[in-house]
Amino acid sequence: MIIRKAYMDKIAPYIDSQVIKILSGVRRSGKSTILKMLADELVKRGVNKNRILAYNFDSLQHEDIKTAKLLYENVKQRLLSKNKTYLFFDSLH
Repeated sequence: MIIRKAYMDKIAPYIDSQVIKILSGVRRSGKSTILKMLADELVKRGVNKNRILAYNFDSLQHEDIKTAKLLYENVKQRLLSKNKTYLFFDSLH
């Protein structure tokens, strides 16, 4: 993985803010890598891995989630009630 320190330095101050972060860019520009780096940063900060929900829709792992309703139900089922849960959605079309 190519570490993108400049991007992380710009994004990291917004971790745990109420602002929703969206990464956009051309195909193969490193967006997925930055999402992985952000998840790793959360773990380094002490966030339990079960509080990080990552969905990569290019993966066959989530091929059954074909509608917004199915995504909502899946996320709702995995949310932890008393703790903040971090959501990462990759390659939504």
